[in-house]
Amino acid sequence: MSRTGGIKNQPQDTLPTTVRQFIIIGNPNVGKSVIFGRLANKYVTVSNYPGTTVTVTKGWMELATGPVAIIDTPGVNNILPGSEEEVVTRDIILSSDRCDRIIQVVDTKNLRRGLFLSIPLSEMGCCASLALNMWDEAKLRGYEIDVKRLEEIFGVPCIPTVAIHGKGVSELKKQECRHFRCRIRYHEAIESALGPLEQLLPPMGISPRALGLMALSGDESFMDVLRTKVPAIVIDKICEIRESVEHALNTDIKSVLNTTRMAEAQRIEQLVLKQTAQPRQQKFWSRLDKIATHPWGGFVLLGVVLFLMYQFVGVFGAGTLVDLTENRLFNGIVNPAMIRIFDRLLPFPHQHQMEAGIIVPAYEFLKDPLILPQEIFRFIHDFFVGEYGAMTMAITYGFAIIFPVVSTFFIVFGFLEDLGYLPRLSILLDRVFKKIGLNGKAVMPMVLGLGCDTMATLTTRILDTKKERIIVTFLLALAVPCSAQLAVIMFLLQGGIGLKGVLVWAVIVLIVLFAAGFLASRLIRGEANPLILEVPPLRFPLIRNIALKTLARVEWYLKEVIPLFLLGTAMLFVLHELKLIAVIERLLYPLVVDWLRLPPQGAEAILMGFFRRDYGAAGFIHMFEEGILSKGQILTGMITITLFVPCIANALVIIKERGARMAAWIITLVFVIAFVSGGLVSRLLPFIPL
Repeated sequence: MSRTGGIKNQPQDTLPTTVRQFIIIGNPNVGKSVIFGRLANKYVTVSNYPGTTVTVTKGWMELATGPVAIIDTPGVNNILPGSEEEVVTRDIILSSDRCDRIIQVVDTKNLRRGLFLSIPLSEMGCCASLALNMWDEAKLRGYEIDVKRLEEIFGVPCIPTVAIHGKGVSELKKQECRHFRCRIRYHEAIESALGPLEQLLPPMGISPRALGLMALSGDESFMDVLRTKVPAIVIDKICEIRESVEHALNTDIKSVLNTTRMAEAQRIEQLVLKQTAQPRQQKFWSRLDKIATHPWGGFVLLGVVLFLMYQFVGVFGAGTLVDLTENRLFNGIVNPAMIRIFDRLLPFPHQHQMEAGIIVPAYEFLKDPLILPQEIFRFIHDFFVGEYGAMTMAITYGFAIIFPVVSTFFIVFGFLEDLGYLPRLSILLDRVFKKIGLNGKAVMPMVLGLGCDTMATLTTRILDTKKERIIVTFLLALAVPCSAQLAVIMFLLQGGIGLKGVLVWAVIVLIVLFAAGFLASRLIRGEANPLILEVPPLRFPLIRNIALKTLARVEWYLKEVIPLFLLGTAMLFVLHELKLIAVIERLLYPLVVDWLRLPPQGAEAILMGFFRRDYGAAGFIHMFEEGILSKGQILTGMITITLFVPCIANALVIIKERGARMAAWIITLVFVIAFVSGGLVSRLLPFIPL
């Protein structure tokens, strides 16, 4: 073989008898999660990888030898990390055992991209098999793949799969796994340095050659791992070797490694992949594909998608289901039952009983205030089932109001994701988002924000740079109303100022959104990455896959968000007990009455919007029903409440994701922008047609 390329086969080694876990690896959008869902049929959990904001999905599956753990790693394009997701996937491989089995999922119709990832896995000597996924799509495009030759080149089983239909997955599960035994040759300067480097590196479960290449690439995250395993003097020697190689090459070593690997991936692709027929296109999907990314047709389709989403999430989820869960289930059955239980357990003159003329006598032992004062009973009682109780507010809000909304939204989001529409939406809006320092990938959390801003803030982890994550977090907090809030706002706007008012509200909010994003992109340091996205084929999703994704996301919601609702309600309860809520309302009067030109009751509505976003809008509904709001005041109030500081659960997530200092900046800016915008609108009302 030449110096610049060529893979050499080594003797094959079959999978050891005991498999500790399956690790699924692959590029983004190749069907990894679908294969994971087919293999892992119980105990699926989603959690952050330790020390990062990257989520990793884990589950269990049954083998003949018993249950086996399975891990779905983040989608990556390279083992030499360029993002936090790639660092996590690399670290999972480094921490794996020799008995662990890697399943690399490859998009068969885009084979070169997958092989570029297979080459470094080969150099690591991982025990693996290749899942040649989307086999049916490759056939539709007229491709023929020489599977046997591909197996000979890499030395591992290669199984054609159509994961969405479950084809080949059982064979993938049962197939005997073998170790990659192949090697690519690099520039002579690199090859000469690997020998001395391998002597310096500690054993880490993969081949010393692969470790040497990682050290030469200059990856700081890998060097951080090495610093915990070898003395500083060894690190210095490694750095000296790397510097000498860079001097010999007169260029970046990582780029040389990537270029050589890509050239080899292209060579292998030419050996095993042939196009033997003209691509067959399905007319419906082909036309829909063209419309989805058309400069004009794409926005028409987006309007249709948003309308249908609103009907399912806003009308059915936030309307029908919330009415069923909040009014009939919780307020009609659960909460009254819980209040009766606490009334009996903690007897004292309860406010709701005194209002009804019923006084509950205290037990005899309660007459002595030294034993257990009634005030303590009242405090405990109200903490759980009072006006700001953990049960009557936090649990009711989290399960009866938000849960139906986010569940229906997750169903829609999963449908659009499996349909293949979201990547096309990213392409359609990429040019728009570039104006505010983002790329089309920001569409994902922004759309998710229409379901729940709290969940959307968590999903900003998918964005590539810190700058992008900060901007999207800021815009979600500022101008993206969640579906629960949006449903109440739409009700008020339609009932109070009609469709014309709704359009005025939407235009003003969008102007503020893009103006704030534009300024943020100029003020926040850093660069936005260009949009690099694999566009999957359009196909009708399977209900089973959508159900699995929805269940995983609902579990995520229950673990991540419900505790924040409980914490936020506890904070509200303490403020109420300390009589500070009324104080804060009075402090808001000058802004609300003098600047926004709203009734004094608007201060309470705006403040409640911080604790529950839809409560703020609902407060304006009560004022509207009492006839104390004009059309102009309705518009002013709705713009302010839409742009106002996000709910307390979202604020806590912002602190968790971005840190307390950045969260303080974001919340302060949102507060200022909301009141400045509302005040300006109140003064421009004579010029706004309503």
